[in-house]
Amino acid sequence: MEREIDQPDSSPDQRLERVADLVEIAGRLPRSTAIVPGGHRVEDLRLVESARDHGIVDRIVLVGREDRILSGVAEVGIEIDRDDIVPADDDEQIAVATAELIRAGGVDIVLKGDVSTPILNRHMLPLAVRKTVSLATVFDAASLADGRPMLMTDAGVTTVCTLERMIDLVDNAVDVARSVMGIERPRVAVLSANEKQIKSLASTKTGLDLARRDWPHAVVCGPLSFDLATDPESVDIKGMPDLPGAEEVAGRADVLVCPGIDTANVLYKVIAAMNKYGEASLASVTVGFPVPYVILSRADSLETRLASIALSAVYARRRIGD
Repeated sequence: MEREIDQPDSSPDQRLERVADLVEIAGRLPRSTAIVPGGHRVEDLRLVESARDHGIVDRIVLVGREDRILSGVAEVGIEIDRDDIVPADDDEQIAVATAELIRAGGVDIVLKGDVSTPILNRHMLPLAVRKTVSLATVFDAASLADGRPMLMTDAGVTTVCTLERMIDLVDNAVDVARSVMGIERPRVAVLSANEKQIKSLASTKTGLDLARRDWPHAVVCGPLSFDLATDPESVDIKGMPDLPGAEEVAGRADVLVCPGIDTANVLYKVIAAMNKYGEASLASVTVGFPVPYVILSRADSLETRLASIALSAVYARRRIGD
């Protein structure tokens, strides 16, 4: 079942033109409440304060050791209501308190701070509202697809990519593409190394199986190599693949579904490296929970970290699928 949630500015003719625009778009929406488990790190406090300065966030709830949180807040010099500091002595208590606050409602975004990811995830997963939780990354790069935004999945969560899981990855990615990117019927490319069926290359079978399914809110084509998914010139040179959905998707994909976390993570790291030289932008959100969940690397640029908060805020307000 699908539901519409508070969707200003999300019509198909208002497509996302640049990843950098997410910050401005989020700033025009109702402000969000962010919870930061392990919320004492100075870099995380500066990030949420920047999100507050941009009109993305108003209330910030910090969970963790009170003395460390107060020390971090004082160092950064931000204003936090004392009622929004939730004491917890260790990672287990932080995770339990975070899950309880999400269950209670009133939280729009979770930003993982200085807390063990496995411990936090163990308490988050029972809250999941979808069969599969996955990472969606919106990116643009001047050298790819004429710089238009695309979405890729899954660079950080799903390690076992069965056909059933891949169906869920497509569903989650399509929801983000429709909700955040304003694409009513996203063109989805399931990536592989070849468009032909090769017995020793399982992703070619998975890609075709996915392409043959009925997708009410997307057109899916696979298996497609990266160039045939993103570059119209490559399609002109190599020819249109004889695959379901190829006429719509080949050279024009909006969503790239990688065959596994290895491929997705390498692609993500390449785009992140391009970002450091000003050649790409990216933002990520973990979907499948009651609220968007942001897990950032401290190696991510400040631009990426702020854009990820903005992406989560926009998704929180506009998300279509349950």
